[in-house]
Amino acid sequence: MRILFYGDSNTWGYNAQTGMRYENRFTALLQKRMPQDTIIECGLCGRTICHDDPYALEQRNGAKTIAMELKTHVPLDLVVIMLGTNDAKRVYGTNALTSAEKGMDLFLHEALDPDNYKHTDKTPLFLVLCPPKMHPNYSKILRTFTNFGEEGYQMIETMASRLQPVCQKWKVDFRELENVTAGAFDALHLDETGHQRMAEQLLLILEEYR
Repeated sequence: MRILFYGDSNTWGYNAQTGMRYENRFTALLQKRMPQDTIIECGLCGRTICHDDPYALEQRNGAKTIAMELKTHVPLDLVVIMLGTNDAKRVYGTNALTSAEKGMDLFLHEALDPDNYKHTDKTPLFLVLCPPKMHPNYSKILRTFTNFGEEGYQMIETMASRLQPVCQKWKVDFRELENVTAGAFDALHLDETGHQRMAEQLLLILEEYR
């Protein structure tokens, strides 16, 4: 299978302690365990579902760039989406409805556009993953609390209930992984244990697509 992982810094493998990339990020672990498959890593730090970052160029808006990535990497068998954490930042002025429901609805509208697949005889399946929840000590991390606040934290806590109905509407799969939470260092990014847990659960999920 050719599997594209499209996400933000947790898909990229951001190490909050060093600012570098984990060698053993979950996508890399999957590739080691699935040598017969092609894992295409498409993570970008700061990427949102559908919002323009006021301090960066438009490439961080996932809905505006997903078509480009899909067309670049065709043919694809499966596209795995994990976005939503950055949309909860207070700079966007979002709430639970606008960050997840409306945002993912727009995103999937762009991703499922038949024009993305006109140069291939294969339309990929889509799997949306609920982003990992923040670590409970987020309020003690000044930068994280300043960016997200209590409202952003609660938005991420309840994101699964918002994303699932949208995925049902577009007839794409949705999963919320168990016991996958951001690490304690910045309460926002996965640590190595989180990446390992993600990889183990995804190995089982991906087998369902064979």
